[in-house]
Amino acid sequence: MKDKIKVLIELQNCDNRIQSLQARKRQGPSRIQTLSDEMENVSKGFREDEERLDTIKSERRALEQEVEDLDTKIQKGNEKLSNIKSNKEYSAALKEIEAHKKKKAALEDQLIQQMEELDLVTGRCKANSEQLETLQQQFEKDKKEVQDELVGIEKELTTLEKERAAIARKADPQLLGHYQLVRERIGSHAVSPVVNGVCKTCNMGIPPQMFNELMKCLELASCPHCNRIIYWGDDAHFQDLTKS
Repeated sequence: MKDKIKVLIELQNCDNRIQSLQARKRQGPSRIQTLSDEMENVSKGFREDEERLDTIKSERRALEQEVEDLDTKIQKGNEKLSNIKSNKEYSAALKEIEAHKKKKAALEDQLIQQMEELDLVTGRCKANSEQLETLQQQFEKDKKEVQDELVGIEKELTTLEKERAAIARKADPQLLGHYQLVRERIGSHAVSPVVNGVCKTCNMGIPPQMFNELMKCLELASCPHCNRIIYWGDDAHFQDLTKS
């Protein structure tokens, strides 16, 4: 019976390695997507700054054109003053010129504010461009590392599946069926050592009489608490596999 249980322990060690690799394999695409999402979020912020820069430049050109038009109106208004005869018309013309000047001053204040924002966003865009290039390189590097890891995992899984098939062929068919049933129900660690009278997986004590029988290892035993297949963990026969 010891040799039969030893095969199950060996099989469990192989199954656990396969399970761990499959979990890492499932995480791979998610890690790549996370990297891609982070890159897209950064790129989106950079694009927004670049779009804002274009908007500022466009608004600035429109303001400069408006200021230029007001200069023309002010100049024409001043030229018109010399030809006005009535005080009423002269007063109205002056009022119009002052309105143009006031509007021009307000526009020039806007231009100053825009110039400050333009300098700020331009500097940010320059820094963003350099940072984006660095992030792009890092993204490609990280992505390749994940992809290479997935290739390695796939190769290792193929090797382990062959190893598992070879171990399963050595197993007692009835015990193998029982092992697979327990593993399907519990998920992993279908086989557990018992040390000092305690199941090392569920950490519950085994009845003394049952533990005595377990030490003899004459038949397959199950933990009365978690229903896992159990064996005496201090038996030298199992030490090399228990440490795997």
